[in-house]
Amino acid sequence: MGSKIGVILMAYGTPERKEDIKPYLNDIMHGREAPNDIIDSFIEKYESIGFSPLRQVTEKQAELLENTLKMNVAVGMKHWKPSIAEGIAKLKTFNSEKIIGLVAHPFSSIAGSEEYKKIFNENVNGNGLFINNWHANEELYSAWREKIGDKVKEFKGRKYYTIFSSHGLPLSVDDVEYKRQLCVFSEKLAHKSGINEFCLAYQNGEHKAWYTPEVKDKLAELSNKGIKDILLIPVGYISESLETLYDIDIDYMEYAKRLGINLKRVACPSTSESTINAMAKAIRQKLNEKNL
Repeated sequence: MGSKIGVILMAYGTPERKEDIKPYLNDIMHGREAPNDIIDSFIEKYESIGFSPLRQVTEKQAELLENTLKMNVAVGMKHWKPSIAEGIAKLKTFNSEKIIGLVAHPFSSIAGSEEYKKIFNENVNGNGLFINNWHANEELYSAWREKIGDKVKEFKGRKYYTIFSSHGLPLSVDDVEYKRQLCVFSEKLAHKSGINEFCLAYQNGEHKAWYTPEVKDKLAELSNKGIKDILLIPVGYISESLETLYDIDIDYMEYAKRLGINLKRVACPSTSESTINAMAKAIRQKLNEKNL
């Protein structure tokens, strides 16, 4: 690639083998030892889905983004390998004079974005531009609409209720902007997709005292109201991961079945052309802002 601008595409990270899980969790806990019961729980979850494809998906996104932008694009994981530092070091070998950091998660949050930004800034030596918020992007709406259309057909014309979901946060982290972004995006996506009845709910897993409503609580509430056809759109997850393949496809699906709910889940738009165009647009906009 001839461009002097390099891009580091950053994602959360995922273990890919059983023996990776303990050090992966320790890294998330900033070096503290993860309790054995937590490790065992994660082993069970990851093995049940054949481990997460997040790294492979992110690498494919990077490849497609590189072809679209005609720039060198590397991958960096916040909590696993290859690390963000390793990805940036790779870009430096291509003599990149300016490095753009793009977080694959399109919604910014206090709990997540600042960690990415800190690691990014520590490694670019002042020659970087950081992007952690690119949800207000027509191409991203298109990416989700394409996937929604595929799944809605399975209701065969029946009326359904829609739950938009994203990762929850502790109540102690009152991230008003994160919640606002998700609400605005969900409302606009619903309008563009012809969805009339919907809500936003959070995937909190086993955590207590996190954002509400939690998806399971919302499913129970809807079941009590007699609603049995529900579409779940995980707008907070661009790529398939443990949160979609286990939390939704196994845990929520089993819970919905016990409630007598016909739950359908929209696939993440991981490597669709519209997703890649959305990422590329965010990068071009940042470069234009800086007259680069």
